[in-house]
Amino acid sequence: MAAACGHAPPREEPQSPRAAADLDAAPSPEAGIEPQPWVSPRAYRHYLAALLARDRDDHGTAAVELHEALVFDPDSAHLRTLYAQELARLGRMNEAREEAETALKRSPDHAPAHLLLARIAVNEERLDDARGQFRAAIHGEPDDGDAYRDLLHLEVSTGNLPAARAVLENLEAVAREHTLDAEGADNDVTGEEAVTGSRLRENASSGWVELGSAFAARHADSEADEAFARAERIDPGTGDGLLARASYLEGRRRFGEARVLYLRLVARRPESPGVLASLSRVSLQEGQPDVAEAHLRKLVQLAGEMDGEGQDRDADRRELTAALFRAALPLLGANRVEAAQAAFEACLRLFPAHPELSFYRALAIDSRGNHREAAQLFEALDGALADGSESRAEADRSAQRGPSFLAGEPATIVVDARTQAALSRSRLGEHAEGAKRMRALFAERPQDEAVGLGLIEALERDGHLVDAVSILAAAARAQPRSEAILFALASAQDRAGKQQSAFGTMRKVLALSPHHAGALNYVGYSLVEKHESLEEAERLLAEAVDQRPDDGAVADSYGTCLLRRGKVPAALAELSRAQNLSPGDPVILEHLGEALLASGKREEAGSAFRKALAVLEPSVGRSRKAREGRDPEPSDARVRAEILQKLRTLTPR
Repeated sequence: MAAACGHAPPREEPQSPRAAADLDAAPSPEAGIEPQPWVSPRAYRHYLAALLARDRDDHGTAAVELHEALVFDPDSAHLRTLYAQELARLGRMNEAREEAETALKRSPDHAPAHLLLARIAVNEERLDDARGQFRAAIHGEPDDGDAYRDLLHLEVSTGNLPAARAVLENLEAVAREHTLDAEGADNDVTGEEAVTGSRLRENASSGWVELGSAFAARHADSEADEAFARAERIDPGTGDGLLARASYLEGRRRFGEARVLYLRLVARRPESPGVLASLSRVSLQEGQPDVAEAHLRKLVQLAGEMDGEGQDRDADRRELTAALFRAALPLLGANRVEAAQAAFEACLRLFPAHPELSFYRALAIDSRGNHREAAQLFEALDGALADGSESRAEADRSAQRGPSFLAGEPATIVVDARTQAALSRSRLGEHAEGAKRMRALFAERPQDEAVGLGLIEALERDGHLVDAVSILAAAARAQPRSEAILFALASAQDRAGKQQSAFGTMRKVLALSPHHAGALNYVGYSLVEKHESLEEAERLLAEAVDQRPDDGAVADSYGTCLLRRGKVPAALAELSRAQNLSPGDPVILEHLGEALLASGKREEAGSAFRKALAVLEPSVGRSRKAREGRDPEPSDARVRAEILQKLRTLTPR
């Protein structure tokens, strides 16, 4: 709260003793006129000492010096408000409130005092009082954007978006007035008016971004669109409104519109890591993986140019590394593994020994089919993160300097590294070793969802899927409220052909964790397959897509549901997106073919069906590399039969 109450510094610079003496004959309190900030010669030394102490964050000394200054200038609302601000920074809120109220008795329209009282009222949850004080601050000093922005925060946080909009309309009108005044004024005042107008426009623009985000959270899309557009129109120079609107459109899966805005931004900021990463992600969603890789290569190039620079650039390194990660992860899921690996390696040049980045580099290597190398890297990472080791200390330092992505602290990566090491061994053909490791790890960490899912894969590869069901069922009986164990159990039941049991278990997961993306996807898609409760299925799957926007399997489930509900254009768009995110998946290709057929695109539908068959029945001439990354699924025979039947309906007799 002390920090929240503390950013209303005086606008003037300290007066010289000569200037202060000239102001000594300030208006008296009885005059009823708002006095200009002034400091008498006797108070000036204490005033200056207070400002210097505040600059070095010595608020105790600042408060003492301002208290001394008030001995000489007891009627100064300016000094008394500064004193109240320092008391607030020190946590002495009751005293701060009393001093601010005393300042207002001397000068009823003193805006900084009203603003401080408003912030104190917000902290004490006296929101109506806070609103009144914010409005009084705006009335007293209509050119100061702080009171507008704080009142906007209050209205948005309480959900009163119409009131927030009214605040911004007022702020925008004041900014426009100053801009017009600057255009028509003489040279002596043009600069000041222009600066004031620019500052107010920046406040209004960022305010519309905030309000647009609040509308977007409510799924009030037209209001959000308008708010973001106004932010850009008011202050186009910063690009903040444009970026906010592009991000919003991307989140709404309006990728074409988002891409246009990102391209406008990249024309202004050709080396902006965040914009390049967003362009890469949007390009992938639109089915342009080569373009996505091109943007990623630009980020890798920027990382190469930053190599060898000092620690003073760590903020830039973190920004660039985060952008590389954001762009690389969806490409990894879309089987653009080589590009993703290059991105992770570029990140590691910026932050060597960063444990999370090391983990994802190994994951990319495993995805390329290099299971032995990946297993060795995961095992080395496990060893490097051992408590007390010098390598652990180095990893901790690198993680603290660099950004954190999904795993958080380095210690949390150990379990993931052990899981992936066991699975890489299993994929390498060391099935018994992989199963042995996963049994031991699950006994140690049964509540880790990734461990439970790893146990299923390892035991299935070892020919003991039934054991996985038994182990997980026993764990669920011991811990019936663990959504992680229940989700793994349901997944094992599904793999074992017990779909009815799996469906019931997934319902239990949703009862415990209503936003669990995996359970939402499973239950929703199961309803679609049964042609039951399609309205509920659409609701569940829409939530799953919101939780996992880059997951091709989830997009496929949602698109198939839309198709079953007769929403053909929306289904085709979502299934095309699913294919872009997970290219070559035969089930997605089958569903995409159905959507194309429903759209009257018979030739394209036939092409999608034939591609799916090619994945299910790789020809002898196909290289091993072309077949990597996909193991046969129990449902392959059924999918193949369905696709053949659909192709026969397309073949002229």
